[in-house]
Amino acid sequence: MAVAAVVAAVGTAGVVVAKNAADEQKRAQDRALKAQQQANQQAREQATAEADRADVAYNQANQQQPEVEAIVSRSQQAATQGPAATVLTGGSDAMVNPAAQAVASSKKKKGSGGGDQGGGSLLTGTVGVDPSSLNLGGNTLLGG
Repeated sequence: MAVAAVVAAVGTAGVVVAKNAADEQKRAQDRALKAQQQANQQAREQATAEADRADVAYNQANQQQPEVEAIVSRSQQAATQGPAATVLTGGSDAMVNPAAQAVASSKKKKGSGGGDQGGGSLLTGTVGVDPSSLNLGGNTLLGG
């Protein structure tokens, strides 16, 4: 029986040693996994930062400049046609009030200082916009 007790004690000690070794191996694996997760996170952050730097460098290398001359040319052409055309923009004479055309070319008033000579304002007077074209269906000239 003494032999059986010794064998049992040795067997128990072997199980304890094996369990301790397994626990230490699990802790080592957990540490390795945590270290790998940190390395992966750092790699993601570094890749994101590098992509941002590459975007900035690309945008700096490929800056687009507006074509100012083309924009001004289109604007000038649009100002001479349609509802934007006026005497001041060189638009069609048919679209301009003749009295306003005279004021713009300084034929009707010379050096008299501003305003309409016949009463009213530049908007509704004899040299301004025709009041019937301002009536938008409301109680006032501007439809309010």
